[in-house]
Amino acid sequence: MNRETESDLPEALLLEAAQWHLRCEDPRDDAMDWDAFSDWLGADPRHRRALDQMTLTADTIDEHRATLIEDEEEVAPPAPGARRFWRWGGLAIAASLAAVVAVPQLMGPTPEVYATDAQARRVALADGSSVMLAPHSRLTVEGRSQDNMSLEGGALFNIRHDPSRTLTISAGDVSVSDIGTRFDVQQQDSAVRVAVAEGRVRVSSQAMAQSVGLAAGDGLTFDGAVGTATVAPVKVQEIGSWQNGRLTYDNASLALVAADLSRYAGVKVEVPAALRFRRFSGTLIVDDGEKALRDLVELMDLRLGRDAGAWRIEQR
Repeated sequence: MNRETESDLPEALLLEAAQWHLRCEDPRDDAMDWDAFSDWLGADPRHRRALDQMTLTADTIDEHRATLIEDEEEVAPPAPGARRFWRWGGLAIAASLAAVVAVPQLMGPTPEVYATDAQARRVALADGSSVMLAPHSRLTVEGRSQDNMSLEGGALFNIRHDPSRTLTISAGDVSVSDIGTRFDVQQQDSAVRVAVAEGRVRVSSQAMAQSVGLAAGDGLTFDGAVGTATVAPVKVQEIGSWQNGRLTYDNASLALVAADLSRYAGVKVEVPAALRFRRFSGTLIVDDGEKALRDLVELMDLRLGRDAGAWRIEQR
């Protein structure tokens, strides 16, 4: 599936993004509806890209205003009361320009890429937020405000509340939008899990009929192979427990458990198709990967075999 570039975004969508940009720009505006903004942002992945494009365009207009005006002495600066009108008009024009013009030299800074091997790593963001990147994971951070991220693997996000900025994390086929909270994301192949410890997030995907809002104590499991999303309660105290060497599950598929053991316990394990959707509930201690794997098969009345250097879970 080909994704639209910023220059392909409809002008009407860019104008809508310009309106949201202006509302976010003035946090004292009592009319600002942050819930509606979060809903709008999560309703369509293009909304995030349109907002980024409008923010960049507005910043560029402000930064290069003197260059854009041919003769500054002949054009008086707008009166204080007229500034909002000028910005609305300027952004409306910018929306038309942004729909057809690409300016590579005005793009944001080079993406920052963080990767881990067997050890987790804390990533500090410029605004005081932080990300604990799980073992065998990769995080890419983009945007002038470090508000666009993509994750392969797992991470615990602790994001500082800033009403003027909404962070978006892409993991697999899912996008997670956040205003300020603490939540865990785990991605493996086409499966993604999101668990919220504090605050709220919104999860969206082109495979989902509509975006889903999650509050503290909510968890979502997305299965990209069949395009389904399941929401269920989670124990807040267990979110991110992988940092302490524990993996806790409530009715999780065996395929997901095996993937976690590979990442967090360092054991390579294969699950045959007939067992991938067997369900498991319980806690595994992953300090000793092979012991955790043996505990798993014992609890599920299965057995272990060896296959080309990897463990293989089999029926008894």
